[in-house]
Amino acid sequence: MPISYLPVQPALDWLVKMTPEGMFQEPLPVHDLLSGSLYYPSSSFDGDPIAYLGGNHLSFVYADYGMERRELLAALEEPGFLGYRVLCHRPVLEAELTPKGWSPVIPNGRLRRPPPRWVRSPFCEWVIMERNADFLDDHGPDRFSLLFLCADGVATFQALYVGNGVTPGTVAIIQPGTGFGGNWTDFRDPEAPLAEAVIGNPAGRPDFLLHGGAGGPNWYTRPCWPQYPERLGTLGNTSIGVWRRTE
Repeated sequence: MPISYLPVQPALDWLVKMTPEGMFQEPLPVHDLLSGSLYYPSSSFDGDPIAYLGGNHLSFVYADYGMERRELLAALEEPGFLGYRVLCHRPVLEAELTPKGWSPVIPNGRLRRPPPRWVRSPFCEWVIMERNADFLDDHGPDRFSLLFLCADGVATFQALYVGNGVTPGTVAIIQPGTGFGGNWTDFRDPEAPLAEAVIGNPAGRPDFLLHGGAGGPNWYTRPCWPQYPERLGTLGNTSIGVWRRTE
């Protein structure tokens, strides 16, 4: 069920009409998947943004270089998403994601350390989830799309959003693996590479930021990026704040 103080996304024609056959036969609607989506780097298999913002967003893009395809497919089945089933899914090629090509930008921000050696083999899987017939409209949208990449969060943003000239509607910075999680950069740092890519995107900045994670109620009283100073509330009963852009 969407959060009432955020915009509700109207039904997406391409998502409504999607069939398992069409997913494999038709070109990847990359612009539709990315424009206004929720982008979640260092996501693991965290379903909270989908559970709480399904309806505010209908397309979700997750990136985490510590996951494997078999783990993703297993997680979609068990525990899966309450009230939803996998309608269809397929692997996605790099050329489909970046039809115009892209050139990585060497970041100017502060780096923490090299990527860990346990980075998994890169992959991308596109999944369409459909609500079960025994769940009503107040549970969530009829369908939503999930694009999951085993890839670095900074490079993914550069390639997908900057490379395709689009911007997400929301970026989620939740437990980004800064301490012992193996992240080579701090996604929370407003001068580090991810913020540099998101805030400097020529296509524009996301309207909303999710920031938070595990910890006490006073851990996340300020946004991680100063361009998002207006706190609208929390993501359900979590300690994840919802922040609005003013710049």
